[in-house]
Amino acid sequence: MKIKPVFFTLFILCCLPATAFAEATASPDTYELGEIVITGEMTNIESIAISETLTSEDIEATNSQTVAEALQFAPGVVMTRGRKNEPEISVHGFSQDKTLILIDGIPYYETNYGKLNLDQIPTEIISKIEITKNAPSVLYGPNAQIAVINVITKKGTPEPSFNVQADISENDTYSASLSHGNQIGNINYWLTYVHRESDGWRMSDDFDQETARRKGRWMPNVDGVHEDGGFRDNSDYDTDKFWARVGVTPTERTEFFLSFHVIESDFGHPFSTTEYQLIPKSGDEPGFSSFSRFDKYDDWGLDLSGKHEFSDNFALRGKMFYHDHEDEYVAYDSPELANVIYDSKYEDYLVGGNLIADFSLASWHKGHFSFHYRGDSHEASDDDLPYNEYFSYTGSVGTEQEWRSEFGLAIFAGVSYDWFRVSDAEDYVFEDHVYVGQEDKDTADTTDELNPMIGFNWTANRTEFYGSVAKKTKFPNLHELYSSSSGNPELDAEESLNYTLGFSHRFNKWLSFELAGFYHDIEDWISRDYYEDDYTGEDIYINVEEITMQGFETALHFRPCPYFAMNIDYTYNDAENDSSKSVTDHVIGVPENKYGIGCDLTIPGIPAKINLRGIYVDELYSDLPTTAKPGRETVETDDYFILNGRLSTKTCFEHFKAYAEVDNIFDEDYEQKIGFPGRGRNFRVGFKAKF
Repeated sequence: MKIKPVFFTLFILCCLPATAFAEATASPDTYELGEIVITGEMTNIESIAISETLTSEDIEATNSQTVAEALQFAPGVVMTRGRKNEPEISVHGFSQDKTLILIDGIPYYETNYGKLNLDQIPTEIISKIEITKNAPSVLYGPNAQIAVINVITKKGTPEPSFNVQADISENDTYSASLSHGNQIGNINYWLTYVHRESDGWRMSDDFDQETARRKGRWMPNVDGVHEDGGFRDNSDYDTDKFWARVGVTPTERTEFFLSFHVIESDFGHPFSTTEYQLIPKSGDEPGFSSFSRFDKYDDWGLDLSGKHEFSDNFALRGKMFYHDHEDEYVAYDSPELANVIYDSKYEDYLVGGNLIADFSLASWHKGHFSFHYRGDSHEASDDDLPYNEYFSYTGSVGTEQEWRSEFGLAIFAGVSYDWFRVSDAEDYVFEDHVYVGQEDKDTADTTDELNPMIGFNWTANRTEFYGSVAKKTKFPNLHELYSSSSGNPELDAEESLNYTLGFSHRFNKWLSFELAGFYHDIEDWISRDYYEDDYTGEDIYINVEEITMQGFETALHFRPCPYFAMNIDYTYNDAENDSSKSVTDHVIGVPENKYGIGCDLTIPGIPAKINLRGIYVDELYSDLPTTAKPGRETVETDDYFILNGRLSTKTCFEHFKAYAEVDNIFDEDYEQKIGFPGRGRNFRVGFKAKF
């Protein structure tokens, strides 16, 4: 089936695009201290940026079981899944490490790569997800170059609640979750346990076998068909997740919450269908292979949040956190996964906190001061060699002010001073391929950046206009600085100037429209595709690229009656590489067009509900010629359209609901990255019970 004509026909017949998600509504189980920027007031700084709020109902309608799966349906966001079977989300073409991922206002990431495996966060704990693009508040802290995604979790409700959910699919795939929460006097608590496991997911029936070949001709030869279809090889997983929160409100003006989570996972890495890497071990020097899996991928953390209102015009909020991550990457000499040739272990933690002061000088003013500080530790061991240790510090101080007028105009201004420093870094020393010890690596002086922003919001009757200009930066992560094959400790921070101008209009109770344009002017983009005077290999990260991205997002929600809603959204992004040394002006990983479509139908007589959610993603470049390899072939993925469907209905039991879900209804054979085919048509049936 050719996707584009079908999809554009739907678009024309609908006449008007619509948002992929219904307008957010307040939920009594939302954890309010999870919000860094306080929402629910007449205006807030998110109103000068492109932003969406995904409720738990929105997420359920997409069939999503993890945050990564849910985010791929959000406008302006693209999700890909490649070699390590870890999802990678991009916002307006910016890779995931340039987006600040928060859970209840606290940063979550792996300290080496600066990003989190979003499959670790189950949807069962989520009350809502707030996405702010282009001009996120300085109150969030550093490294929010393009966006902030804040996952707000649930809390106990005044009435005790018990929730049970279970579903099953083919190939020994099933999941189960149990949650309970309550408010007893001034004590509030919430507990959630989730278990999921599978022997692997089904591929499209249209998948065609390919011969995978060595990436380097000097590598050992195990060329052949490494994926023959059916259920995806090495796509199994097994995970247990537990989340808990307990809070106390000693007075109406004071509250404290303690949160805890522990996640234990292991999962395979489906092999590329086109190429593989196999580097033999040389003496004590470790080898490498892309025939691999994570035998261990564990996280746990402890968070403390508090708030005290000293008066109606002054309050303090703060958070302290400690998060620990461990993983074990095991690589084999063939796709049969029989002989281990490489074993890499990470032991990481991050520790820190923030403090925010909220104050008001008059009825037309709101002000804030913020302070963030954290330390990142990364320890890595290859093949049972001693752990190399790395440690860095990141901090930020900022202020943000809002002035409101009587005729609906609000002006926002803010500035933050952010800094970053690596204090410790080590690497192995080999002589004639024999390990002889470790050495300290050079660490650069403290890197600091000043990031100002300004914006406005004007609301008149049913129309809202907004705009902003914000300078945002991202400090290099430890991998870019100290990777043994490509690290460069002299890297500077990436910088971008983000411009936004948009408006929204509500025509009536069942129709509203939004259009927002964006422009990103990016300098010192970190890349390893260029030769520089002091470097001799493409694997060295350097600050060379200058990139511009410009486009718009448009959305409109159509709900003519309580029983039916139809939605479509569209994002256009024109990305160009303006670097002086670039061979092409194309940019890897940025689709020019992305559409989202949604339909919700409630059948009152049964009663039953049907949800449909689909996304169309344009071609995106996977490989481009560079100054290092000017003759390299330009490679791009094909465009694709996937549609998920869900049917849910009440059962004969009062507190039970049954549901059936179908992912990729049309069984589209597609690749989000070259060599990594996506999931075909997969089914799930299950039930939910609430007491």
